[in-house]
Amino acid sequence: MQKSCSTACDDSRHVLLHTGFMAMKKIALFAFFILSVVPASHAQVPVSGVGYFQPGYAYRHMLNPAFVPMYGYVGIPVAGNADFRLGSNMGLADFLYPMPDGSLGTFMHPEVDADAFLKRMHRRNYIGMDFNSMLLSGAWFSGKSFWNVHAAVRGIFQMGLPYELFEFAKRGMYRNPTRYKMEDIEMAFKSYIELAVGYARPVTDEITVGGKFKFLLGLVEAELRMDKVDASMGDDVWKLNSTADFRIFGRLLECDWPQDESLPAFSFGDVGLSGFGAAVDVGGEYRPSFLPGLRFSLSLLDLGFIGYPRNSIQQYSASGETDFDGFEDLGPDVDWRGQLQDAADGLLSLADFEEAAVDKSMARMINPSLNIGAEYAVWNNRFSVGLLNTTTFYHSYTENELSLIANLRPVRWFSFSLAYSFFGLANGLGWALNFTPDVGLNVFIASNYTPLEVNPQFIPLRRAHLDLQFGMVVPLTRNRPQVSGRDPMNVNIYPYGPSASRQSANKVKNKRNIKKIKL
Repeated sequence: MQKSCSTACDDSRHVLLHTGFMAMKKIALFAFFILSVVPASHAQVPVSGVGYFQPGYAYRHMLNPAFVPMYGYVGIPVAGNADFRLGSNMGLADFLYPMPDGSLGTFMHPEVDADAFLKRMHRRNYIGMDFNSMLLSGAWFSGKSFWNVHAAVRGIFQMGLPYELFEFAKRGMYRNPTRYKMEDIEMAFKSYIELAVGYARPVTDEITVGGKFKFLLGLVEAELRMDKVDASMGDDVWKLNSTADFRIFGRLLECDWPQDESLPAFSFGDVGLSGFGAAVDVGGEYRPSFLPGLRFSLSLLDLGFIGYPRNSIQQYSASGETDFDGFEDLGPDVDWRGQLQDAADGLLSLADFEEAAVDKSMARMINPSLNIGAEYAVWNNRFSVGLLNTTTFYHSYTENELSLIANLRPVRWFSFSLAYSFFGLANGLGWALNFTPDVGLNVFIASNYTPLEVNPQFIPLRRAHLDLQFGMVVPLTRNRPQVSGRDPMNVNIYPYGPSASRQSANKVKNKRNIKKIKL
């Protein structure tokens, strides 16, 4: 990389570490590294949505606070519930292409046609990961009320890349066209502890409502936002004009950015809490009496924020022009995993960052989601079919999916669900197994998305959606006594069976009828 001869560039605090186009190449390839490395690790929305319609699923109230499980429970510490999810509208097959000699080459290889690659890119390309672990949890019944508490730790990563970034990386090496405008390049990570208490109660025989209050303790958060990167061809060099901000929230991660370095050095700081906030979940379920077995539900989850004081925030800003020249073709023989750190560094090497003063505290929104469900059950609630629409709101994009879920409960202690997401970005097959004995352990295993096209390393080839959840709890007492009459499956229990008030009214009515007959 050669710097401009201007005095302004000579006096700059930072110099760019990578060659000009090499930095842009690494940014574009960062998506590929995430898709190829992360799914191979062991690990991510708080619980799987495929269990939304399973009454025996202990953590069903995490999807809708109005939902009431069959049993109270005590969660196994740490192993009570763990969920990992990877989601993207890109896949490995978008970045690897067969070469004439039988090998594989990346999208940057000169043998790969630019139009063939770019038609696979979206206006907004994203990758998101979410990990949730239930540290402590419990739930119980008090009269008609259902109470639940939990302590959990959660980590969320998201990245958004515009179409123009990939176009610049692929076509820019040929300097055609000679001008590119890239906006809203984003990478963010957050981790926090969640302490929650939830409550649900039937208000009528047809309606149950619920809510959950969450106290949030921020551990660490980092965010890189590049509002714009304008690239234009000058005299044999590319000129990049960037506007960007890089922030770290919390004291767990410290950043040291020397004046003569283009990239920062990170280290662990003080272990402790720096941010505090709150969030709420609200939900409801409607069971019309005119058609038993039909149920409608609605919930809004994670509506809240985490605030960080001014002295726990580090901020770096960039605004100005940088000159770039040179670019190297990328062939098929590359150690991808070894270049992961370089790819991440490339995000920061797009601009010349300088430390900026922080003059006020900041509040950070967590990612809320909206669930809308409809279900119809037959065969005494042993079998049901439901539709679930889930919308998740991220900082720079919204993810939406619609799933068709079939639920079977052949015996009282076992239920099985099979789901298919046929609309949105997460097309794929999902499943859930739930074992609910009266005593012992309740075991739940589920996956919202099981990739149907994978390579030998089980890396999704198309849209990279992968989810795995596992949980164990100790069941306590049933939520309601078994209803009178023949109910061998014990499925007609609150809230799906006749309520206590309705049973009492029926008994009174039957007694009156008996008296009339005797008279």
